[in-house]
Amino acid sequence: MSRAVTIQSNFTTGEIDPLLKSRIDINQYYNGLEQARNVLIQPQGGAERRPGLQFITDVTSAGSAFRLIPFEFSTTQTYMLEFSNLKMRVYKDSGAVLEGDKTISGITAANPAVVTANSHGYSNGDEVLISGVSGMTEVNGKRFLVADKTTNTFELQDKDGVDINSSAFTAYSSGGVANKVFELATPYTTAQLFDIKFAQSADVMYITHPEHEVEKLSRTGHTAWTLTDVDFT
Repeated sequence: MSRAVTIQSNFTTGEIDPLLKSRIDINQYYNGLEQARNVLIQPQGGAERRPGLQFITDVTSAGSAFRLIPFEFSTTQTYMLEFSNLKMRVYKDSGAVLEGDKTISGITAANPAVVTANSHGYSNGDEVLISGVSGMTEVNGKRFLVADKTTNTFELQDKDGVDINSSAFTAYSSGGVANKVFELATPYTTAQLFDIKFAQSADVMYITHPEHEVEKLSRTGHTAWTLTDVDFT
């Protein structure tokens, strides 16, 4: 018995449901795949290898559950929202959204390292990115937790809450800014994240959960987000 070879010219149906494996009576059957792992189906019909992923940063609470929800408010700009325990962070352009600059005027070479930034307004536990420092370049491009803050100073800790020992760092000479990672408080605990349902239109997303009021998430700028109860009256 001769062997029959079928030519498949496109894969526009994508991966088909197992219940359709015998449906030779429908046209989509002939453009489908039993499995399409790590490939993307192009509109023109071809299939290409899925591109790799890029590491952006650690999530807010490593080891704890979190949820990523897309926020697409235009055809050219999108965000990714990271929901974790009682908070939300925003990502765009391959990085977390940061608040405005706080000018640094000094960093001690000590254990722990103490940063001077007049009227910084930070709270203990805030996460900040430091950049542009001359001299003590070991801190540039890294994120730290704020600890033991005063009006004009704060100590540096790593993500695990361990003090940063800068005794062996190069001496600070000048410059630098700190930028707080933007966060928005939410009512959703870790256990509730995957029961969230949402619907979005332009700059507004409505969020529902069986244990909370319906919430309205509104965006007016990269660091301007509000979460308010929906008043149905």
